[in-house]
Amino acid sequence: MSLEIKEGTKVYKLNKEYIITSIIDFNYVFAKNTTTYETERLKIKDLSSTLLEKQEPNICEDLSLVPPKKLEEARKRYNAIKSLIDVNSRKEVEKRAKDLKVSPTTLYNWLRDYNSTRQLSSLVQLKIKGGKGKSRLTKEQDDIIDIVLKDYYLTNLKPTVARTYEEVAIKCKNANIQIPSEITVRRRVNALSEKLVLKRRESKNDAHTLELNQKEYPDGLYPLHILQIDHTLVDIILVDDEYRQELGRPWITMAIDVYSRMVAGFYISFESPGYFGTGQALYNAIIPKDSIIEKYNINSEWNVWGIPTTLHMDNAKEFRGIDLQLTCEEYGIDIIWRPVGRPQFGAHIERLLGTLSNHIHALDGTTKSNILKRRNYDSQKHANMTLEEFEKWLTILITEKYHKDIHSQINMTPIQKYQEGIFGTKSQPPRGLPKRVEDEQLLQINLLPKFDRTIQKYGIQLDTINYYSEVLNMWIESFEMIRGKKHKKKFIIRRDPRDISKIWFYEPNVKKYYQIPYRNHRLPKTSIWEFNAAQKYLKKENNKEYNEDEIFEALIRLREIANESKIKTKAHRKNIDRISKLNKFTSTNLNYEKPLKKEDDKNNIELKDEDWFDMDELVPFEGIDDNSFNKKNQEIQKLDDSNF
Repeated sequence: MSLEIKEGTKVYKLNKEYIITSIIDFNYVFAKNTTTYETERLKIKDLSSTLLEKQEPNICEDLSLVPPKKLEEARKRYNAIKSLIDVNSRKEVEKRAKDLKVSPTTLYNWLRDYNSTRQLSSLVQLKIKGGKGKSRLTKEQDDIIDIVLKDYYLTNLKPTVARTYEEVAIKCKNANIQIPSEITVRRRVNALSEKLVLKRRESKNDAHTLELNQKEYPDGLYPLHILQIDHTLVDIILVDDEYRQELGRPWITMAIDVYSRMVAGFYISFESPGYFGTGQALYNAIIPKDSIIEKYNINSEWNVWGIPTTLHMDNAKEFRGIDLQLTCEEYGIDIIWRPVGRPQFGAHIERLLGTLSNHIHALDGTTKSNILKRRNYDSQKHANMTLEEFEKWLTILITEKYHKDIHSQINMTPIQKYQEGIFGTKSQPPRGLPKRVEDEQLLQINLLPKFDRTIQKYGIQLDTINYYSEVLNMWIESFEMIRGKKHKKKFIIRRDPRDISKIWFYEPNVKKYYQIPYRNHRLPKTSIWEFNAAQKYLKKENNKEYNEDEIFEALIRLREIANESKIKTKAHRKNIDRISKLNKFTSTNLNYEKPLKKEDDKNNIELKDEDWFDMDELVPFEGIDDNSFNKKNQEIQKLDDSNF
């Protein structure tokens, strides 16, 4: 669900209904209570699109479970109404309906369904409706139309629609099948992607030109029209929290609003770029920045939040994942891939990363941009900043300097440009505040790595770890029929690699994610990188077949060795730093209660750097709290309206 913040919108604060009368700024609105008719000043973060009693977090239709044909139908419906969203004009609806050869009522129904959640899944029609609106095509008719469109209409012969219908009629007659109406075939032709038609009937170059003309807006047309995302290895060496010894250079994934050049969000870690880091950067770009401003006691506001219209990324594999694409589709975000060999299409983010690098090169521990510029400077010797300290420094740099400096490309500060786009000027109409995601937890879950697993009597097994909760009971050893054969049913599982003590299970009947903990509650919290290191250690000990207990025993043994080693190696220091952050942000005891066998006590072994996976995730993290929304509601109830 996303919250529309504009004049005339109906919103709720707890169970009170209001109508927004005007927008004050990024944080407050004036709204009229529909019961008392009094106008009140309300905080935007306290508002929702539904009554408190009707709010159910983590509920969604997972697009990866939707049959391909049904998903394609939903996409076509979305493309049909995309230009009509937020347009209150019956004339425009009727014009669009005439172009598509459907009734205006059909478009209004699709708009109503989409506006109920603002997510693509609301347009998925999984149940077949009877009567009016139900497809009257048989499977055989449908197949013949598909064949003719693919093998005849979408070719360089470029036949007319009328000739295409004749071809359908001929094939149906030959197969002794009832011929569908011509208008049915025309609707199928009109539903084809314009890009696909150009690509098949004209040339790939024409399709590429169309894509650039329709989607590429180098400077963006309004705030959050285009977000560019990219990675870079930061030119600075960071140290651990405890011993202040070298850990290495971090990676940063940055998102910039092309229209205003405002930084929308970023994500820092020591792990090489991948799907998880990209998802976290996108998540941080979409949600409000209140928590990070409060955490670091920042003096400036950072009011970039909301669902972007388009993401602009290069063709790296971490951007090309189907899970990322489906999540973007669900939230109505288009993706533009940067053309291969055309770096100018990523100039905005490249320029930003270059600007930030110039400031980083003035810090202690910088590696400069190359060895010639570094010369005799000892980066390791001068390194003194931890990852959390660097994150704070970068946040201050962005919010208190970069956002407030005149940008040469727009001839004003990014903050000024962003505010102009949102609130308008004398010569420019206001765009209004962007849509605000209400279920932030669901967004974060949707951006976690996904797995498909069966459910056994012991629960769910992922990387030899067993997870269990009573919510799994009805699905234990369940089966499904696939192409006439019986297969064990697989379910969607998501997991945060920074804390693998729990997973998220998607319950297909209620369409909701549930948190599932370790089956053995005595097991310690850990990250996937530390867990992988323990498995690697067992393999070096010639233990090829190990179970869950043996892995966690090895993990505890490695922690003890790491603590004894203290500052011997960079890999050991990274492991100690990882454990300290897990301790800092959780109240759970990290000690494994199962005693180690004496014959297995190998604490005197001195590990080498290669005994650890150097892929550490050191970002401060409190996990995804399944009770976070209850806590939030309790906090809202304590608010005193008189303070507004």
